[in-house]
Amino acid sequence: MSDQIITTDYYGNKYTAKPEDLEVSIHVYGIAIEDGKALISPQFDGYDWPGGTFKLGEDTIQTLKREFREETGFEVEPIELLDVETSLFHHYKRGTDHHSILVFYLVKIVGGELSDAGFDADEREYAKLAEWVPLDKLRTMHHACSIGISDKLLDLIESKH
Repeated sequence: MSDQIITTDYYGNKYTAKPEDLEVSIHVYGIAIEDGKALISPQFDGYDWPGGTFKLGEDTIQTLKREFREETGFEVEPIELLDVETSLFHHYKRGTDHHSILVFYLVKIVGGELSDAGFDADEREYAKLAEWVPLDKLRTMHHACSIGISDKLLDLIESKH
């Protein structure tokens, strides 16, 4: 393993970190598709899939359901595990570097209504109410993710619809 690694923040800025200084984190995201549209969350200067950080004691499905509800107001059930990726991420606000595992599920909405009432104080600074966006528009949008995963996920989604 090298002495230094490069991490990236939401804005694409690069940082140098030592592997032993990385924090491990797991993030679980849901991708809901209805009538040719995907539910996506405006975040920072782009968009991201609804989801967030795994809490100790949860499994990935519990994290998925909790985070999706907090960020969108909707209750979901997983349909299929789409992808698992690794990200070397720099948290711009905390100044910390993370080795993150990103888990993406295709989900179906089973209840609730669109809301931002579940946002915590931190999310209120960078996130807005989720939006239904046509699938063909998603490829031209800026995605606020620490890795360039959007095209791969869209390819996987389109292969199922």
